[in-house]
Amino acid sequence: MKRLLSVLSIMTLLSAVSHATVFTVTTTADDGTGSLREAMTYANYYPGGPHSITFNIPQGDAGFDIAKGIWVITLQTALPQITKAGLQVDGTTQTTAQGDLNTQGPEIVLDGNNRTVDYGFFVYNAASVVIKGFTISSFLYGIQIFGGSTTACIIEGNYVGTNYNASDSASCNIGIEVMGGAHNNTVGGTTVAARNIVSGNGHIGIRVVDANHNLIIGNYVGIDRTGTFAVPNYDGVSIEGNAPYNQVGGYTTAERNVVSGNIAYGVPVFGAGAEHNLIVGNYLGTDCTGSFAVPNTYGVLFDDGAAHNVVGGSGQEARNILSGNSAYGVFLYNLGTHANIVKGNFIGTDYTGFLAVPNANGITVDGACFAHIIDSNLISGNLQHGVIVHITHTDSTAITRNMIGCDYSGTGALPNGEDGVRLGEGVKYTVIGGSQENGNTICFNNGNGVSVMTPADLNNIIRCNRIYGNGLMGIDLYTPGPGTTNNDAGDADTGPNMAMNFPEQITVTESGADFIVSGILDHSSPAGCIVDIYKAATGSGYPQGMEWLGACVVSGAGTWTDTITGMISTDEITLTATDVDGNTSEFSPLNPLNIQNIQSANCDISVQNLSDGIAVRMNGVGKMHLRVISVSGAIVINRETNGFEEIRDLAPSVYYVECSFGERRVVKPVVVR
Repeated sequence: MKRLLSVLSIMTLLSAVSHATVFTVTTTADDGTGSLREAMTYANYYPGGPHSITFNIPQGDAGFDIAKGIWVITLQTALPQITKAGLQVDGTTQTTAQGDLNTQGPEIVLDGNNRTVDYGFFVYNAASVVIKGFTISSFLYGIQIFGGSTTACIIEGNYVGTNYNASDSASCNIGIEVMGGAHNNTVGGTTVAARNIVSGNGHIGIRVVDANHNLIIGNYVGIDRTGTFAVPNYDGVSIEGNAPYNQVGGYTTAERNVVSGNIAYGVPVFGAGAEHNLIVGNYLGTDCTGSFAVPNTYGVLFDDGAAHNVVGGSGQEARNILSGNSAYGVFLYNLGTHANIVKGNFIGTDYTGFLAVPNANGITVDGACFAHIIDSNLISGNLQHGVIVHITHTDSTAITRNMIGCDYSGTGALPNGEDGVRLGEGVKYTVIGGSQENGNTICFNNGNGVSVMTPADLNNIIRCNRIYGNGLMGIDLYTPGPGTTNNDAGDADTGPNMAMNFPEQITVTESGADFIVSGILDHSSPAGCIVDIYKAATGSGYPQGMEWLGACVVSGAGTWTDTITGMISTDEITLTATDVDGNTSEFSPLNPLNIQNIQSANCDISVQNLSDGIAVRMNGVGKMHLRVISVSGAIVINRETNGFEEIRDLAPSVYYVECSFGERRVVKPVVVR
């Protein structure tokens, strides 16, 4: 009662005062004259402002730890909520008054008495409050700011959840929490002095829940003061609930957060209202140099309906480094999560893009989320896959303009340990590339460039990419398992991407500097299918397409023709086909450009159907050689010939009859019915 009367008396005496007032803390005592509690009580009720609370506690105070150079204020109950707009609570003034006795952190330590006290500071519906220069440890909540009127507040230069020098945990449950409609507040800043170190907390380092337009910049979250070693929170920076338009990081080096070393997620974003948030310019899973792993389990998570959020952006200043994480660099997950963008990041490499700092997988898209865009990233050096998309209803992912398996130059190998892109377990409507301007470079991966794994994986477009130098196949439709999928008559079989048949090249005509290429596509409904033509990679063992040359539309009769440029006769090409439903085939066998048109001079071939085979008659100059090749690529006949052959006991199918006349070759298709 005496204390209340004292406060009321002071308020009465000073009711006419309207100017800013400085309240100085001179003791580490929890209560009484000169205490922080008293200063906050007076500051809330003093008229006028903006007020400030400063510190000048002598070294003879009972709370001074001479060995560490800190003054410890151990609270028994929570401090008064801050309700006064414009209040500045400045722990750095202790350094000014008494000297920099703790060169590795703040001099003022608030101790929550083994989490028996709810919070260190609580801002309630007050604008333009500044809290800076404290170590805040062992509370349930280190700093909370709450309410729709809580705006333009700044939380900077604090250690929250750590010991006095941020080398070890002194855990709060949640470090800093922005909630309840608080908006346009800043956690951190663009100088070392403004950096918060929010590490060692039992649950979340920085939590934004039901709050909007807040800025989190320049902080270390889950890592020590040096930016080198983990002091883990469970999660780093969490954006939850109805929380739109918040920003984690920024477009300058000074705004970069290092969110690493956390037990689970670096930056999880979840909830149907967590929309239009921006994660930009951060290091997530590495040390502060972007060179070495300090793993989170996952770098970034979008979950539980989060939508329209962006990781990265255009230009190197927007780039996040999402590397070194023990599971995934980016995890897009769960029913309802949709339309998020991952753009322009390094995922699995160091900050230069030339050395691996691997995640397990680069990007994983899972759990029936849909319509995400993965664009213009470097996704290389990961232990398993670059991008993996799986589970039924995980649909409509666009994978465009990425470099997957190479270094930042686009030419050096920095392989992912398995596939560049893997689709499996019911994925539909994925677009990998899709047009010349959106093509990916998928190269040097230890597995396939692209794998499509199960019969439920359908309507996945793989077009206009540069796919080469991968350890296995360029594109592998697992029919019935890994390895080459042979063509079948009428394309009647099913499997991943409907086990789409690849096109067959039949003739090539050289026309000046161009080549006119034509062939057939054996398909039940060929009209409108698209044939893509690629310059073939050599020496890979399986055909891969290292440069997209052009595309043409297949006729209703299954024929196609196109003109390609920029090639020489010793080059080889490979082909893919995509049906009208978006199912793309594997690459065709390699096709040399020196195959001559069937009407070329000095050679000719005719094929006649017999009741159980074919008769082949050749007219040419020079030594003649005959090969008959099945539509699956198997060589049925391979021998010298005198110009006429009857070939019996051929199963009904499509065959290609290839005749060599010296240095010339002609090929003609025939259907045995």
